[in-house]
Amino acid sequence: MALTKVSLTENDIKILKRKKKSNDKSRLYVLVFSILILLISYLIVGFNVSNETFKFIKVIVIVIISVLILGSLIDTNFENDFKEKIKFIGNVRVKKKEYIYDSEDNSENYILTFDDWRIGVKSVLKEFWNETNEGDEFYIEQASNSGYILKFEKEDVDMLNHIQLQFGKNDKKIN
Repeated sequence: MALTKVSLTENDIKILKRKKKSNDKSRLYVLVFSILILLISYLIVGFNVSNETFKFIKVIVIVIISVLILGSLIDTNFENDFKEKIKFIGNVRVKKKEYIYDSEDNSENYILTFDDWRIGVKSVLKEFWNETNEGDEFYIEQASNSGYILKFEKEDVDMLNHIQLQFGKNDKKIN
């Protein structure tokens, strides 16, 4: 059940551009919020400019703001997708189902592990997890570098809205 490399279609490129733009807006909001927090802390410490802590905080704030600005401007994986214009397509099977309860923050995670490492482990909605069995087969189209899922179908029925696509706490993406 190996996935095949094929070229991205124009529609795929439009979808990836919208996703990148959405990511850029999110990063911009995080950047602005982080800069505000850093500047507030900088001003609080800054009232005593003769203090050694002030000089240290000044350098740290400048470095952190620079890293945040650069991080908000660079999205290498999407850029590589636009350059290479490659996606993986094919059928994948559910290798393992897993339920994780985190008692610290009282959250539940419903995890599906697929048989192809490029797809990896995805967090899904509870209802979808309950309806899915180990061994179920899905058709998938995924951008090669960013790992963004363009299509996720079972028996020609679109299942894309059942997968939590944000990469972070709920998605242990292996890629």
